Amino acid sequence: MGGEQGPLGSVTACEKRTSGGTGSFATFRAGAIYQSPGTGAWDVSGSFLGLWRSKGSETGFLGYPRSGEVWTNGGVVQQDYQGGDLYWSYRTAGSGPHSVSGAFRRLYADQGGVYGRLGLPLTQEISGVNCGVHQNHEHGVTYWTAATGAHSVTGSFLGLYRDNGWERGRLGYPLTQELAIRDGGVHQNYQGGVMYWTAGTGAHVLTGAVLDAYASVGYENGPLGYPTSGEYPVAGGTRTDFQHGRIGWTREEGTFVVLPPPA
Repeated sequence: MGGEQGPLGSVTACEKRTSGGTGSFATFRAGAIYQSPGTGAWDVSGSFLGLWRSKGSETGFLGYPRSGEVWTNGGVVQQDYQGGDLYWSYRTAGSGPHSVSGAFRRLYADQGGVYGRLGLPLTQEISGVNCGVHQNHEHGVTYWTAATGAHSVTGSFLGLYRDNGWERGRLGYPLTQELAIRDGGVHQNYQGGVMYWTAGTGAHVLTGAVLDAYASVGYENGPLGYPTSGEYPVAGGTRTDFQHGRIGWTREEGTFVVLPPPA
């Protein structure tokens, strides 16, 4: 590590066993070196050291480091630990370093990591309703509950989700990732509804009786096609528009489907 002239500086405390007894560490003016039989010896310093210690060091969910700091394209720094990864970048320096761990770590990797759709993490995991957690990223949010698993919300669906109250709203938590469907469209399932998007129709959400009626005629594969609006009020009820018709609701008639006359 360059001895006293290296980035860690001079030794301030000689090597000793870690509190769990599975490894050892030595401290330096600018950091520390931790080692265990399963991970080898790696230095931890700077803001990563502060974050790691705040999460319990080697006895916390991150465990021991498994690499040194790795600088990647775009000024991103990453360090791998047994239970997660730490990230920092110049472009997110104001939010500090953050860890991605557990189910979010696997999801983040599947989504391309720092160069994928989500971008860099902006927060730690944040507790939500119904024992769920979420983590904010540059271009999206990841959500997890024991019942739903880990899923991300990005792009047009992220704005629509916000407008519908996030996980506290009528949609609840996401149940799937975005799924490709006909004619270049995508949909994403939630506890309380479904979001649909195509380039020609934009992003819209269907819930409740409207979603049930849509299902009864075959969803996007049926005669209605894709939604072109969300549910909105009209005289005496509500209406949701589709490419080839509409679904209405009135107190007198309940929910009904209106299709164009045959050509």
